[in-house]
Amino acid sequence: MSKVLIEKEGNIAVVYMNNLDKKNALDESLSSELLESIKKLAEDESIYVVILTSAGDVFCAGGDIKEFAEGVELTALEHYSKKNINVDVLRIVDILKKPLIAAVSGYALGGGFGLVANAHIVVSHPDTRFGLTEINLGILPYVIFPYVKRAVGEREAILLTLMGKTISSQEAYRIGLVHFIDENPLKKAKEIASQIAQKSPLILKLLMDMINVSHNPSSCESEYLSLLRIVNFSAQDLKIGIESFLNKQKPQWKNK
Repeated sequence: MSKVLIEKEGNIAVVYMNNLDKKNALDESLSSELLESIKKLAEDESIYVVILTSAGDVFCAGGDIKEFAEGVELTALEHYSKKNINVDVLRIVDILKKPLIAAVSGYALGGGFGLVANAHIVVSHPDTRFGLTEINLGILPYVIFPYVKRAVGEREAILLTLMGKTISSQEAYRIGLVHFIDENPLKKAKEIASQIAQKSPLILKLLMDMINVSHNPSSCESEYLSLLRIVNFSAQDLKIGIESFLNKQKPQWKNK
């Protein structure tokens, strides 16, 4: 079964993450399919606006812990070879270059938070929880940090990263991550998308170029953060964090 489903309604595409057994954890297969779908939609001139959501109740629970555990055993070169999937999936807004709306419910944690921060407009269910929880595992949100900083400001991004806690939709709205809170996020997202799709497609393209030029992290910054991520996977503390999470124990960090 495909882990990504696409529904087209006129000039609007709805992308459903469908890795439901793992609560849409961004494992390698979901990341690969999502990235490929975004690339195809970027080339589809009939699509003006894209909505990203879940086929189930949870938007995205973050990274796949089992793959993280396996990643501890990989060499730096092996991590580098996977970079185009594991890193680029968290930069989809730059690849799409079209208005991106996230319709969010359940949880948006780690990489899921990053996908939300990628979106130009975010609609959340009142009960959704958001969080940058990576630090609790002994790793950091390297790739998505520039997008989180862009979405909520540097000080809020630092606070979220350091604390590693989840926040409510209401708090996410207060800090600027969420724009609308609605009992039916997808329905609201489609209403917004319909309004945007009525604009000139040329002007929308120019707007995306304007946003990308003014906001994107430099290529040097992105590459450096990707490098730090690879280095982090060699840390003993990451292995300790993962094992502690899986065993529901408090981690005993070794600072190595």
